[in-house]
Amino acid sequence: MRKAFTLIELLVVIAIIAILAAILFPVFAQAKEAAKKTSCLSSTKQMAIGIYIYTTDSDDTMCQTSWEQDGPGTQSYNPANPAGAYQVHWTFLIQPYIKNWKIFVCPSDPNPTPTDAPCPNGQSDVGNLVNGQMTCDWAAQVNSYIPVYNVMPAHDWTVVSLGQLDSPAQQIMVTEHRNDQVASDGHKGTSGFFPSQPCPNWALVPYPAGSGQYSYFPASVAQAEYAAASPNFAANKNIFKKYDIVRVAWDRHSGQQNANYCFADGHAKNQNVGQTLNPNAYEYGTRWYPNSQPWNTSPCQ
Repeated sequence: MRKAFTLIELLVVIAIIAILAAILFPVFAQAKEAAKKTSCLSSTKQMAIGIYIYTTDSDDTMCQTSWEQDGPGTQSYNPANPAGAYQVHWTFLIQPYIKNWKIFVCPSDPNPTPTDAPCPNGQSDVGNLVNGQMTCDWAAQVNSYIPVYNVMPAHDWTVVSLGQLDSPAQQIMVTEHRNDQVASDGHKGTSGFFPSQPCPNWALVPYPAGSGQYSYFPASVAQAEYAAASPNFAANKNIFKKYDIVRVAWDRHSGQQNANYCFADGHAKNQNVGQTLNPNAYEYGTRWYPNSQPWNTSPCQ
Protein backbone atom coordinates (compact mmCIF):
# COMPACT_ATOMS: atom_id res chain seq x y z
CA MET A 1 0.00 0.00 0.00
CA ARG A 2 1.28 3.50 -0.95
CA LYS A 3 1.78 5.72 2.11
CA ALA A 4 2.87 9.05 0.56
CA PHE A 5 2.01 11.45 -2.23
CA THR A 6 4.10 11.37 -5.33
CA LEU A 7 5.91 14.51 -6.40
CA ILE A 8 3.45 15.00 -9.23
CA GLU A 9 0.50 14.79 -6.85
CA LEU A 10 2.07 17.32 -4.50
CA LEU A 11 2.71 19.70 -7.37
CA VAL A 12 -0.89 19.32 -8.53
CA VAL A 13 -2.18 20.11 -5.03
CA ILE A 14 0.10 23.13 -4.74
CA ALA A 15 -1.04 24.35 -8.16
CA ILE A 16 -4.69 23.99 -7.16
CA ILE A 17 -4.08 25.92 -3.92
CA ALA A 18 -2.29 28.66 -5.85
CA ILE A 19 -5.15 28.93 -8.33
CA LEU A 20 -7.72 29.10 -5.53
CA ALA A 21 -5.65 31.76 -3.73
CA ALA A 22 -5.41 33.81 -6.91
CA ILE A 23 -9.18 33.62 -7.26
CA LEU A 24 -10.09 34.23 -3.63
CA PHE A 25 -7.58 36.87 -2.49
CA PRO A 26 -9.10 39.61 -4.68
CA VAL A 27 -12.51 38.60 -3.36
CA PHE A 28 -11.24 38.89 0.22
CA ALA A 29 -9.70 42.28 -0.58
CA GLN A 30 -12.97 43.49 -2.06
CA ALA A 31 -14.88 42.25 0.96
CA LYS A 32 -12.44 44.03 3.27
CA GLU A 33 -12.80 47.28 1.32
CA ALA A 34 -16.57 46.90 1.33
CA ALA A 35 -16.46 46.69 5.13
CA LYS A 36 -14.28 49.80 5.28
CA LYS A 37 -16.65 51.65 2.96
CA THR A 38 -19.58 50.70 5.20
CA SER A 39 -17.71 51.90 8.29
CA CYS A 40 -16.92 55.16 6.50
CA LEU A 41 -20.57 55.56 5.52
CA SER A 42 -21.64 54.96 9.11
CA SER A 43 -19.27 57.73 10.21
CA THR A 44 -20.73 60.22 7.72
CA LYS A 45 -24.18 59.31 9.01
CA GLN A 46 -23.07 60.12 12.58
CA MET A 47 -21.65 63.43 11.35
CA ALA A 48 -24.95 64.24 9.66
CA ILE A 49 -26.85 63.58 12.86
CA GLY A 50 -24.36 65.61 14.91
CA ILE A 51 -24.54 68.58 12.55
CA TYR A 52 -28.33 68.38 12.41
CA ILE A 53 -28.66 68.41 16.22
CA TYR A 54 -26.14 71.27 16.45
CA THR A 55 -28.25 73.17 13.92
CA THR A 56 -31.52 72.66 15.79
CA ASP A 57 -29.82 73.75 19.02
CA SER A 58 -28.54 76.89 17.24
CA ASP A 59 -31.85 78.29 15.99
CA ASP A 60 -31.53 76.39 12.68
CA THR A 61 -28.12 77.93 11.98
CA MET A 62 -25.58 75.60 10.36
CA CYS A 63 -22.06 75.50 11.79
CA GLN A 64 -19.22 77.06 9.80
CA THR A 65 -16.25 75.12 8.46
CA SER A 66 -14.06 76.92 10.99
CA TRP A 67 -14.08 79.92 13.27
CA GLU A 68 -10.90 81.94 12.86
CA GLN A 69 -9.88 85.44 13.80
CA ASP A 70 -10.05 88.19 11.21
CA GLY A 71 -8.67 90.91 13.46
CA PRO A 72 -9.74 93.10 16.40
CA GLY A 73 -13.08 94.77 15.89
CA THR A 74 -14.44 92.10 13.56
CA GLN A 75 -17.34 89.80 14.29
CA SER A 76 -15.07 86.76 14.43
CA TYR A 77 -12.49 88.20 16.84
CA ASN A 78 -11.63 85.63 19.48
CA PRO A 79 -9.78 86.97 22.55
CA ALA A 80 -8.58 83.44 23.32
CA ASN A 81 -6.84 83.44 19.93
CA PRO A 82 -5.51 86.99 19.56
CA ALA A 83 -2.76 86.13 17.07
CA GLY A 84 -5.21 84.30 14.83
CA ALA A 85 -2.94 81.27 14.77
CA TYR A 86 -5.55 78.64 15.54
CA GLN A 87 -9.05 77.60 14.49
CA VAL A 88 -12.23 76.34 16.09
CA HIS A 89 -13.29 73.68 13.60
CA TRP A 90 -16.64 72.09 12.77
CA THR A 91 -15.32 68.73 13.99
CA PHE A 92 -14.97 70.30 17.45
CA LEU A 93 -18.36 72.01 17.38
CA ILE A 94 -20.30 68.77 16.89
CA GLN A 95 -18.34 66.79 19.51
CA PRO A 96 -20.97 67.31 22.25
CA TYR A 97 -23.41 65.38 20.05
CA ILE A 98 -21.22 62.53 18.82
CA LYS A 99 -18.54 62.25 21.55
CA ASN A 100 -16.20 60.37 19.24
CA TRP A 101 -13.09 61.67 17.47
CA LYS A 102 -12.37 58.38 15.72
CA ILE A 103 -15.22 58.76 13.25
CA PHE A 104 -13.27 61.49 11.44
CA VAL A 105 -10.83 58.91 10.07
CA CYS A 106 -12.14 56.73 7.26
CA PRO A 107 -10.61 53.21 7.34
CA SER A 108 -10.10 53.45 3.56
CA ASP A 109 -7.99 56.61 3.90
CA PRO A 110 -4.32 55.57 4.03
CA ASN A 111 -3.10 59.01 5.09
CA PRO A 112 -5.67 61.18 6.91
CA THR A 113 -4.94 64.89 6.68
CA PRO A 114 -3.56 66.48 9.86
CA THR A 115 -4.97 69.74 11.09
CA ASP A 116 -2.86 72.86 10.48
CA ALA A 117 -1.74 73.36 14.11
CA PRO A 118 -1.87 70.00 15.92
CA CYS A 119 -2.02 69.93 19.71
CA PRO A 120 1.21 69.00 21.56
CA ASN A 121 -0.45 66.12 23.40
CA GLY A 122 -2.85 65.15 20.65
CA GLN A 123 -6.63 65.05 20.91
CA SER A 124 -6.61 65.33 24.71
CA ASP A 125 -5.52 68.99 24.43
CA VAL A 126 -8.43 70.02 22.23
CA GLY A 127 -10.70 72.53 23.96
CA ASN A 128 -8.15 73.43 26.64
CA LEU A 129 -6.88 76.95 27.34
CA VAL A 130 -3.46 77.75 28.80
CA ASN A 131 -3.53 81.06 30.68
CA GLY A 132 -6.73 81.88 28.82
CA GLN A 133 -5.20 81.26 25.39
CA MET A 134 -5.63 78.60 22.74
CA THR A 135 -2.42 76.67 22.01
CA CYS A 136 -3.53 74.55 19.05
CA ASP A 137 -6.41 73.92 16.67
CA TRP A 138 -9.62 72.84 18.33
CA ALA A 139 -10.28 70.22 15.69
CA ALA A 140 -9.93 66.57 14.83
CA GLN A 141 -6.16 66.17 14.78
CA VAL A 142 -6.43 63.99 11.67
CA ASN A 143 -9.40 64.02 9.32
CA SER A 144 -10.64 62.16 6.24
CA TYR A 145 -13.68 64.34 5.57
CA ILE A 146 -14.46 67.73 4.07
CA PRO A 147 -17.51 70.02 4.44
CA VAL A 148 -19.32 71.81 1.62
CA TYR A 149 -19.02 75.59 1.78
CA ASN A 150 -22.48 76.16 0.33
CA VAL A 151 -24.04 74.89 3.54
CA MET A 152 -21.14 75.07 6.04
CA PRO A 153 -19.41 78.31 4.95
CA ALA A 154 -15.84 79.41 5.54
CA HIS A 155 -14.98 81.52 8.57
CA ASP A 156 -15.33 84.88 6.79
CA TRP A 157 -18.71 84.18 5.17
CA THR A 158 -22.11 84.59 6.78
CA VAL A 159 -23.75 81.48 8.18
CA VAL A 160 -26.57 79.56 6.52
CA SER A 161 -29.98 78.76 7.99
CA LEU A 162 -31.42 75.30 7.43
CA GLY A 163 -34.65 76.97 6.34
CA GLN A 164 -32.83 78.65 3.44
CA LEU A 165 -32.06 75.37 1.72
CA ASP A 166 -34.29 74.58 -1.23
CA SER A 167 -33.97 70.82 -0.73
CA PRO A 168 -32.09 69.63 2.40
CA ALA A 169 -32.32 66.02 1.18
CA GLN A 170 -30.28 66.96 -1.92
CA GLN A 171 -27.74 69.25 -0.25
CA ILE A 172 -24.41 67.56 0.54
CA MET A 173 -22.92 68.70 3.86
CA VAL A 174 -19.84 66.49 4.27
CA THR A 175 -18.01 64.06 2.02
CA GLU A 176 -14.58 62.40 1.80
CA HIS A 177 -11.42 64.51 1.61
CA ARG A 178 -8.69 63.77 -0.91
CA ASN A 179 -5.33 63.31 0.85
CA ASP A 180 -2.94 63.58 -2.10
CA GLN A 181 -2.80 67.36 -2.12
CA VAL A 182 -0.84 70.08 -0.34
CA ALA A 183 -1.28 69.99 3.44
CA SER A 184 -2.28 73.67 3.58
CA ASP A 185 -5.71 72.69 2.28
CA GLY A 186 -6.20 70.23 5.11
CA HIS A 187 -8.86 72.02 7.12
CA LYS A 188 -10.70 73.73 4.29
CA GLY A 189 -14.01 72.93 2.69
CA THR A 190 -15.09 72.30 -0.88
CA SER A 191 -17.45 73.97 -3.29
CA GLY A 192 -19.20 72.71 -6.38
CA PHE A 193 -19.01 76.21 -7.83
CA PHE A 194 -16.50 78.47 -9.51
CA PRO A 195 -15.62 80.85 -8.05
CA SER A 196 -16.26 79.28 -4.67
CA GLN A 197 -17.44 82.61 -3.24
CA PRO A 198 -19.55 84.35 -5.88
CA CYS A 199 -21.65 87.47 -5.64
CA PRO A 200 -25.16 86.57 -4.43
CA ASN A 201 -26.88 88.01 -7.52
CA TRP A 202 -24.79 86.10 -10.07
CA ALA A 203 -26.53 83.58 -12.31
CA LEU A 204 -25.77 79.85 -12.07
CA VAL A 205 -24.50 78.48 -15.38
CA PRO A 206 -22.41 75.51 -16.58
CA TYR A 207 -18.64 75.87 -16.45
CA PRO A 208 -16.73 77.91 -17.64
CA ALA A 209 -17.81 81.02 -15.84
CA GLY A 210 -17.86 84.52 -17.24
CA SER A 211 -18.45 87.97 -15.87
CA GLY A 212 -21.49 88.32 -13.65
CA GLN A 213 -22.16 84.60 -13.29
CA TYR A 214 -20.86 81.58 -11.45
CA SER A 215 -20.55 78.02 -12.64
CA TYR A 216 -21.27 74.51 -11.52
CA PHE A 217 -19.03 71.61 -12.54
CA PRO A 218 -20.31 68.62 -14.52
CA ALA A 219 -18.49 65.43 -13.53
CA SER A 220 -16.36 65.39 -16.68
CA VAL A 221 -14.97 68.85 -15.93
CA ALA A 222 -14.17 68.01 -12.31
CA GLN A 223 -12.42 64.80 -13.32
CA ALA A 224 -10.43 66.58 -16.02
CA GLU A 225 -9.20 69.19 -13.53
CA TYR A 226 -8.22 66.47 -11.07
CA ALA A 227 -6.35 64.59 -13.80
CA ALA A 228 -4.48 67.77 -14.68
CA ALA A 229 -3.34 68.20 -11.08
CA SER A 230 -2.60 64.58 -10.22
CA PRO A 231 0.86 64.07 -11.80
CA ASN A 232 2.41 66.45 -9.26
CA PHE A 233 0.07 67.81 -6.63
CA ALA A 234 2.55 70.12 -4.95
CA ALA A 235 3.47 71.76 -8.26
CA ASN A 236 -0.18 72.03 -9.30
CA LYS A 237 -1.62 73.30 -6.02
CA ASN A 238 -3.01 76.30 -7.91
CA ILE A 239 -5.59 73.94 -9.39
CA PHE A 240 -6.74 72.95 -5.91
CA LYS A 241 -6.98 76.59 -4.92
CA LYS A 242 -8.95 77.49 -8.03
CA TYR A 243 -11.23 74.45 -8.24
CA ASP A 244 -12.39 73.42 -4.80
CA ILE A 245 -14.32 70.47 -6.23
CA VAL A 246 -11.13 68.45 -6.84
CA ARG A 247 -10.56 68.24 -3.09
CA VAL A 248 -13.23 65.52 -2.94
CA ALA A 249 -11.98 61.90 -2.87
CA TRP A 250 -14.59 60.48 -5.22
CA ASP A 251 -12.37 57.54 -6.22
CA ARG A 252 -11.32 56.10 -2.86
CA HIS A 253 -13.34 52.89 -2.65
CA SER A 254 -12.40 49.85 -4.77
CA GLY A 255 -11.18 52.04 -7.62
CA GLN A 256 -14.73 53.17 -8.38
CA GLN A 257 -15.88 56.75 -8.88
CA ASN A 258 -17.76 56.60 -5.58
CA ALA A 259 -17.57 58.29 -2.19
CA ASN A 260 -19.72 58.61 0.92
CA TYR A 261 -21.83 61.73 1.36
CA CYS A 262 -24.10 63.03 4.12
CA PHE A 263 -26.92 65.48 3.52
CA ALA A 264 -28.58 68.37 5.32
CA ASP A 265 -31.66 66.33 6.23
CA GLY A 266 -29.50 63.88 8.21
CA HIS A 267 -29.19 60.94 5.80
CA ALA A 268 -26.02 59.54 4.22
CA LYS A 269 -25.27 57.39 1.17
CA ASN A 270 -22.53 56.16 -1.13
CA GLN A 271 -22.87 57.36 -4.71
CA ASN A 272 -21.09 58.06 -7.96
CA VAL A 273 -19.50 61.46 -8.62
CA GLY A 274 -21.71 61.81 -11.68
CA GLN A 275 -24.80 61.69 -9.49
CA THR A 276 -23.57 64.48 -7.22
CA LEU A 277 -22.63 66.70 -10.19
CA ASN A 278 -25.62 65.96 -12.37
CA PRO A 279 -26.72 69.39 -13.66
CA ASN A 280 -30.36 68.30 -13.41
CA ALA A 281 -30.02 67.30 -9.74
CA TYR A 282 -26.97 69.20 -8.51
CA GLU A 283 -26.21 68.10 -4.95
CA TYR A 284 -23.76 70.88 -4.09
CA GLY A 285 -26.63 73.38 -4.10
CA THR A 286 -28.81 75.23 -6.57
CA ARG A 287 -27.85 78.74 -5.51
CA TRP A 288 -25.41 80.53 -3.25
CA TYR A 289 -26.73 81.49 0.18
CA PRO A 290 -24.21 83.41 2.28
CA ASN A 291 -23.10 86.94 1.53
CA SER A 292 -19.56 87.95 2.40
CA GLN A 293 -18.84 89.40 5.80
CA PRO A 294 -18.35 93.19 5.70
CA TRP A 295 -14.61 93.04 6.49
CA ASN A 296 -13.87 90.76 3.51
CA THR A 297 -12.13 92.97 0.95
CA SER A 298 -12.74 90.57 -1.97
CA PRO A 299 -16.41 89.69 -1.53
CA CYS A 300 -16.98 88.07 -4.93
CA GLN A 301 -13.70 86.26 -5.57
